Amino acid sequence: MNEKEFAVIKEIANNHRPNQRLIAKKLGISLGLTNLIIKRLAKKGYLKVSQLNARKIEYILTPQGFAEKAKKSYHYTLRTISTLKILKQKIQQIILNEYNNGKRKFVIQGNNELSELVEISLRNLNLEGLEYTNADNNSFCSDSNFTILDTEESVSETANPNQVNLVQRLAELGIE
Repeated sequence: MNEKEFAVIKEIANNHRPNQRLIAKKLGISLGLTNLIIKRLAKKGYLKVSQLNARKIEYILTPQGFAEKAKKSYHYTLRTISTLKILKQKIQQIILNEYNNGKRKFVIQGNNELSELVEISLRNLNLEGLEYTNADNNSFCSDSNFTILDTEESVSETANPNQVNLVQRLAELGIE
């Protein structure tokens, strides 16, 4: 099952009596392609198509369709978990590099998913003398010896030697 077929199955499973026009609009594909995909899914046995009246058609996921959707969702979840593990390892690699260069205090700048992953990465390192906080906390403001772990995508105009642009560093390590 390809991605567009999976998207159509998800849309049918999540909506009560969707029509092809609605499916096409939500997925950003043409009505003709939607029709073709639905016919293909019905032929494969993933969908049952019932004519309710002259203008209404009902699409029902078959047990085989539910199984295929569950299988695809499961594999997507595994890929996502694997990607997050790799990302966490790369973040820890960046932090360890800074730690090995004498840095012990880190400030996480940003409020997004990456900043949450950075905090988890720091927490799991269990290194002696390692301290971290969020930029909102300001607990290191009186101390000038800290490293800023910037999780924002914006490029900073000023070159701060104590700032690590994680988005840029992760891209350099092959994570985008």
